[in-house]
Amino acid sequence: MKHLVFPLLILVFLFSCSNKSGQKDETTDTSKQDSVAGSKISPWADEYITRYIDANKDRFKKSDKSTTAYIKDTITINERSYTTAKIGDNSEERFVTEQWIYIDNQTCEIFEYDPVNDSLSLWLEHADYTNSTNEIPADGQYRFDIAFAEWRGESMGEKVTIVIKGDSIKVVYEGDGQICEKGKREILDEGVIMKHKSGDWIIGKDPSDVNLDEVGGCTDGPAVIDFKNKKFWMC
Repeated sequence: MKHLVFPLLILVFLFSCSNKSGQKDETTDTSKQDSVAGSKISPWADEYITRYIDANKDRFKKSDKSTTAYIKDTITINERSYTTAKIGDNSEERFVTEQWIYIDNQTCEIFEYDPVNDSLSLWLEHADYTNSTNEIPADGQYRFDIAFAEWRGESMGEKVTIVIKGDSIKVVYEGDGQICEKGKREILDEGVIMKHKSGDWIIGKDPSDVNLDEVGGCTDGPAVIDFKNKKFWMC
């Protein structure tokens, strides 16, 4: 019996330390999330959230002991992806939420959340910045010209089928042109419709693609797609 007492004491000590360590990590993670505002989630959205806060700064409480901060997250509603921001008063003691906003990851439109009616309404002051989002077609299939960057955007008669569903996009070559190395029904590109910092629409794979220095044409970046003129850019 004496031989069992010491091992048991060691197990109790290790279990106690493990619990304390876990509690400390959880608190640290939460604090970090408040302070950096979820920086690893949709970094491009910070610009839009900051614009919203600046335009509504009179609405948010602020004192000498607290600041206006936000916490980001992501959510999908009806196959549409959004970046959410919980905006509120942040102090050492607590974070008090004052407003939720949803940013459409495809169009970059900002919506304000109404908790009473559980609904979203477009932030109208942001409308001028997002007028170009009306260029994006509804879900379905469309025929676009190929714009070859090496030929100053000439299509050479080549076309592709564009398949849009939510913020997802697929570019399919039907094999009805003269591009010999491409097979029939070959998928040339697919990804997520994103608004690049240049103002161009791109077919991205990662949220960070919106901040790349080079996109489209003969670069190594994501392809550019022109919804207004119905063109898919290739090298």
